[in-house]
Order: sequence, then C-alpha cells, then structure tokens
Amino acid sequence: MVMSLYTEQPGNAGGAAWDELRMMPSPPGTSLGQMDAMSLFSEVVSALGLRPVGIVTPWATRISDMEWDNIPRPDTNVMLWELSDGAVNAATEVTFGSPLPFVAIVTRSPMTTEATRQMWQGTAYSPYETQAVYRQDDAKAVPTILFVHWGERIDISNLPKDVLALEPRAKAVGGSLAFAAQIPVEGSTSRQAPAMPFSQALNLQMAASAPPAPPAPGPEPIPLRPAAEAESLHLGVPIAVGLGAAALGFMLWKRKR
Repeated sequence: MVMSLYTEQPGNAGGAAWDELRMMPSPPGTSLGQMDAMSLFSEVVSALGLRPVGIVTPWATRISDMEWDNIPRPDTNVMLWELSDGAVNAATEVTFGSPLPFVAIVTRSPMTTEATRQMWQGTAYSPYETQAVYRQDDAKAVPTILFVHWGERIDISNLPKDVLALEPRAKAVGGSLAFAAQIPVEGSTSRQAPAMPFSQALNLQMAASAPPAPPAPGPEPIPLRPAAEAESLHLGVPIAVGLGAAALGFMLWKRKR
C-alpha cells in the first residue's frame, strides 16, 4: 500500500503536534471561502479518529499528460490521514450534513488525464488536480516522488444514480485513499528542498521503474526441408547410381558383340 510508506518512520516529521497546525482540507492554492462548515472540518480528524500518515510537500502540478508546472517555493505543505468510505460517509454527521469538499488518492506512479478521470468516474467526486509531492520524512537528497490526485465533491444534483465506493477505485490503481489538508510550511518542514529539478528527478524515477527491455531478436532460423522432399533426395542418390551402372554395363555388353 502506498500509505504505508508514510508510517515507516513513526513520529512527527514536522516538529509540531498534529492538532496544533492550522489546516484547510483543500488543495494548495484553493480556498473554501466562508463555508458554514469550515470550522467543523478541523474536527473531522479527531471526531473520526483518522490516523495521520505523514506530511508531504508539493513539488509540481500537472498541466497535461506530458507537462508539469514546477513549484520551486511552495507556500504550504499537505498533511495526509488514512481515509475509508465509512469515514467519508460519517463526516457528514460531524459537519451536520456537509460532505468532505475534497479527498485524495495517493499513487506511486503518475497517471494520464484519462486514467485519472476513469478512476473518479461513478464516485461522489470528480478529478480536480494532480500534484507531484515528496515526503518530509524522506531524507534522500532527491526524494521519491509520489502523486496526490485531488477529487472534488460533486454537487448533489449531479451525483450518479449509483454512487461507487472510493477505496476499491484507489486500490485498482495501486493507490490509497486519504483525507488531505493544507498546513503552514512553518512548523511542518524538517528537510531541505530537493537537490534536483523536478523534471530531471521524474525522468530518473520513471527510468528506474521501467521494465527491462526485451532481448534483441536472434538470427532467423534456417528453414528445414519438408520430410517428403528430404526423403526424395536421399532416394535419388542410389537410383541415379543404379541407372549409371546399368548404362555402363549395357555399353560394355554392346562392344563385346
């Protein structure tokens, strides 16, 4: 599971207690405005007993399948908690009817725009944004890139007739469902920025994870003669020798006469 990566090093990666950090459950750069339930969303984590799994930092935002917008100096980090479909449904009780405005699916590998759309299709959420991130507890100079796919809650009037669960969709792409929120970089940053530009790090990571190339094809095999043809060749040799011997004997017999 992707989320297990964040729990390999227990403890607080940012230095501040989980409940001391101001949070906004939306993608970086996105505001929820003056929602009536805004003050209640901060209580969802404690009320539902969500398990914190780590702090990540935005590194780039996807523009298209082949283009990324680098984020050299992010204004916020993102905190992630484990999430289940049961918790998504129970959140409306904590907020008195307001569903979670955003949820996220975290994957190890990037996904195409179409694959992302299909992942959210049929659920109560639609694709909003995909960001490449790195963990604050990843001590490598060039940290491992993970991908946070943000899903935005669909208006109730546009919900599909049969709403599909989120966890199976996350598992189908090798990902994990998460509750995510912006948090200030102050008090949540414990490592230096990556020592390599995002595009270069992505290329290296994709090359390292690519399957090995198939072996080069060998020389073309020499075609074998059909069995009947081969047999006729073998039989032709003694027949030819016999005919030659008979002709020679005939000539000698003729001369003697």
